[in-house]
Amino acid sequence: MPGATMTGMTGMSGVHASNGSHGAGARGAGDPAGGAAIWQPRPETAADTAAVRRIHLAAFESAGEADLVDALRRDPSAWLPGLSYVADAPDGTPAAHALLTRCHVDEVPAVALAPCAVLPEYQKRGAGDAVIRALLEAARAAGERTAIVLGHPPYYPRFGFVPATPRFGILPPQPWPDEAFMALSLDGSTPPRGTVRYARAFGID
Repeated sequence: MPGATMTGMTGMSGVHASNGSHGAGARGAGDPAGGAAIWQPRPETAADTAAVRRIHLAAFESAGEADLVDALRRDPSAWLPGLSYVADAPDGTPAAHALLTRCHVDEVPAVALAPCAVLPEYQKRGAGDAVIRALLEAARAAGERTAIVLGHPPYYPRFGFVPATPRFGILPPQPWPDEAFMALSLDGSTPPRGTVRYARAFGID
C-alpha cells in the first residue's frame, strides 16, 4: 500500500510533498489484498493511541503523520468517534491504521481518508487493504455519504475511488493532480459539487 503523507499537508492519503505519492506508509508500495496473514480490523480504542503513533512513526520518514493523527484526535470538529481503525496481526499487534475525519465539500459534510499507515514488517501483506475496507464500511454504517482521498492513483480505485473533479465536480483546495484527488460515494448517491475544506490540522489554506 503506497505511503500516506503530505508534509505541509501532512497525512493526506495521497501525494507526498517530497516524493510523489503515498497511501499507507511511505516506505512501502503495493499492499495486495489477500495476503498470508489474517488481519482483524477494528475501531481504535484509547488503549491503542500509543500503538497508532508507533505505526506512523515507523511507516514514515518524519513524525508529521503521527503528529497529525494526534492533532486530529484533539479536534472535536474533525474527529469522528468510531472512524479510526486499526488492523491487528494474528499475534494481536496493531499493524495498520487508517483514519476518516470530517471535511466538507463547500458546506456539505464529507469524510477525508488520511492518514493511513502500515508497520514496515507487515507492508505488502494485505493489512492496509483490510483496515481501509473495514473503515469505509464503518463510515457507510454511520451514514456518511462521501469520502475523499488524495492518494496513489493505482491503489485507491480498488476501493471504488474515482477522480473527484472530472467525475463529480469536486475541486481540491490546492492544484493537485486529477488522477490523485479522488472521491467515493459511500451510499450510491451523487456526491455534492464544490471545493473540499479539510480540518485545520492539515494546514491547508
